[in-house]
Amino acid sequence: MAAAVSSAAGMSAGSGSTFRLSDGRLLGYAEQGDPDGTAVLMFHGLPGSRLIRHPDGSVARRLGIRLITFDRPGIGLSSPQPGRRMLDWPRDVAEFADAQGLDRFAVLGWSGGGPYALATAHVLPDRVTRIVLVAPVTPLAGTAFTRELSPDLRRRARMGRLIPWLVHAAVARDARAFRRDPDRALVDEFGRGAACDRFVLDDPELKQMLIDSRNETFRQGTRGLAADALLYLRPWGFDPAVVKAPITLWHGESDETLSPAMGRHFADLLAGSDVTFVPDEGHMVCLSHWESILRDAA
Repeated sequence: MAAAVSSAAGMSAGSGSTFRLSDGRLLGYAEQGDPDGTAVLMFHGLPGSRLIRHPDGSVARRLGIRLITFDRPGIGLSSPQPGRRMLDWPRDVAEFADAQGLDRFAVLGWSGGGPYALATAHVLPDRVTRIVLVAPVTPLAGTAFTRELSPDLRRRARMGRLIPWLVHAAVARDARAFRRDPDRALVDEFGRGAACDRFVLDDPELKQMLIDSRNETFRQGTRGLAADALLYLRPWGFDPAVVKAPITLWHGESDETLSPAMGRHFADLLAGSDVTFVPDEGHMVCLSHWESILRDAA
């Protein structure tokens, strides 16, 4: 079945476009870099959207990379997908890649995007050339790794396991606070995290990128974000250890959002992976080391 690609209404192609999947849903995405370059598909964490990337597109262009970022279902420009599982995501990626003529590509997963990068490589082993994981979340179901989350995320994980609707309420509260005062919401959020991550508030372009991305996260309300958050508490549906593509992993030693213990677990689990633990860097290591990370993906 032919699928349509179109620019989102009122937005430039760089800010967002939509791809119509065979089941009628829309998949939101954005591009930067070299349109004829090596394809790198980037998957966001939470909260996040297709706009959570370094705003300087010249880096990808200089490296000869066509960077494509996506909105997951119910977020940004992507249609909701009730009852979805993590392993449903690679099917959407495959449809998009087919329509774009991308036979092979690298995947980059930051934070909560890590499981989706691994799932894509698991389902599409002949198409994924490399996996780059940056401060990835490890499997949480049936493990003790929730204790390696930040205090706020630990509380939400407990809520999600015991009373899932409270996660929806918490996300709705976050959305209201952000809409009232985006600047204040970001200051409050980063004020609770590692001091080394606060550089994003001092750089006007990075700060604006975070605001734009958060606006897209809540474009359709909060159901998509809450549903995505609850997926991390369930089994992923595959064993990350069996993923065969070459893997590069980055993690900040001072990450207080997802502890470096998660990165070390993956380093042990994913045999032969190329691992970099960066001293004095936190969860925003993806932005502070953007060029090196993209170079790894390429």
